[in-house]
Amino acid sequence: MPASSSASSASQSFDERRWRVAPLTLADCDELARVHVAVWREAYAGLMDAAYLRGLREERFAERWRSRASASVGTSPASVTSVTSVTSSPASSPGGSDAGGPVTLVARDGAGVVGFVSAGPSRDEDPPTAWELWAVNLLGRAHGTGLAEHLVQLTVGDRDASLWVVEGNARARSFYTRLGFAPDGARSEHEPTGAPEVRLVRRRA
Repeated sequence: MPASSSASSASQSFDERRWRVAPLTLADCDELARVHVAVWREAYAGLMDAAYLRGLREERFAERWRSRASASVGTSPASVTSVTSVTSSPASSPGGSDAGGPVTLVARDGAGVVGFVSAGPSRDEDPPTAWELWAVNLLGRAHGTGLAEHLVQLTVGDRDASLWVVEGNARARSFYTRLGFAPDGARSEHEPTGAPEVRLVRRRA
């Protein structure tokens, strides 16, 4: 999945006041869909078929996000409207596994939505870890700010986790390597385009 990669010092200069991070709601879905399509077209240019990327439709992405937002209603505490602190375990984050299911957090700055992070139980048939980082998607203006690492910390914390990434996505792979993820030898492909994917795993002692 696309990810924002940043210099190793980015997390040290992370300005939490610049961002608002909150659980996905129905009100986010149209804007999030526009951002999601924009991130894919930027991150996967040259890695996926150009016609496929041009054919991505914001309306379809919005429908999927509305479906996910509707399904998550009631899984996060109603009082939670924002996430402002980094936690050591996603169990204390809205929608973490202890809350019974996946979590999607939407990040905004003063200009609007900049991206999202999604994580949840592994979707693999024979998972190497119970928890999977499903996606980190951020617009270019959030690159190098430390936001991506902040979002991963909120949803994955210090637990063992796995993820899938397009093999040729050097930015994302560099970012995940800095967070301790490494290939475990498993391979797949993005079905619509055939882009090769590799699985990365992080195990905490």
